[in-house]
Amino acid sequence: MKSSAGDRVSAVIVHYRTPTETAASARAVAETAPAVEIVVVDNASGDDVGERLAREVPQARVVAEPANRGYGAACNRGARETERPYLFLLNSDACVRPEAIGALVEALESDAGAAAAGPRLTGPDGALQSSIRLLPTPWRIFCESSGLAFLAGGRAPFSGHAATRQDHSALRAVEALMGAALLVRRTAFEEAGGFDESFFLYAEETDLMARWRDAGWRLLYVPEAEVVHGGGRSGGDRLFGQLHASLVRYVEKHHGRLAARVSAAALDAGAALRYAVAGLTPGRRGRERRERYRAALDRRRAR
Repeated sequence: MKSSAGDRVSAVIVHYRTPTETAASARAVAETAPAVEIVVVDNASGDDVGERLAREVPQARVVAEPANRGYGAACNRGARETERPYLFLLNSDACVRPEAIGALVEALESDAGAAAAGPRLTGPDGALQSSIRLLPTPWRIFCESSGLAFLAGGRAPFSGHAATRQDHSALRAVEALMGAALLVRRTAFEEAGGFDESFFLYAEETDLMARWRDAGWRLLYVPEAEVVHGGGRSGGDRLFGQLHASLVRYVEKHHGRLAARVSAAALDAGAALRYAVAGLTPGRRGRERRERYRAALDRRRAR
């Protein structure tokens, strides 16, 4: 990484009851990009993350929220606590690899019209995580929930919003990205007003990307930057219903109330079908799938 790149970056890590993962995430930033400012926003976890970071990553600064107001609200708080021109928004279960932050900075500095840049994500086993997304629409949500996107291999016209066939080998402009790790230009973040805090969890980054797109900003995928992403450590399948609720909220905001009702029906039908199929799946895998789709169905009944 260029010697000055880290001086321009503030990493914001949102913490909620994952002290081991949060410490590992902050430590990876400190070790691979020592000049980066590290701010950990504790979403009222009530755990020992402050003491752990003081021992293991003393350069990290912990900012305590009095209540858990959600991921986007915590990112906004972290942004207000910093002044550097780039914000590196990093999930607590994500660890940067060497040179990742530098490659993201270089991409943004080479493209003044890009609001943000995202890395190549891999799982802990080294397998690629498909992180290039499309913005949700009622049709894409239907294709994904019905299984059409899976059966079509993510190919148009049956692509979903997450289940898509995308090239992850080259640097390019994309429609949307998974938000596990994202380097954001502060001017673009502030111009958009930051995250919409009415999204408690999930779809908040998609909403921000849609607003950037409407304002004429680009979004870059940078495969030279690599981040290892665990996935779901602070919520997992228990929050699958929250994902559905956030998607419906996103569609209502960007496509209207009728489109949101259609999307909600598609999501509910898809969850019910998958729950029924999971009942035929034996063992732990079946139990985990039933828990996931039960969360979505319970969320529907609570509406």
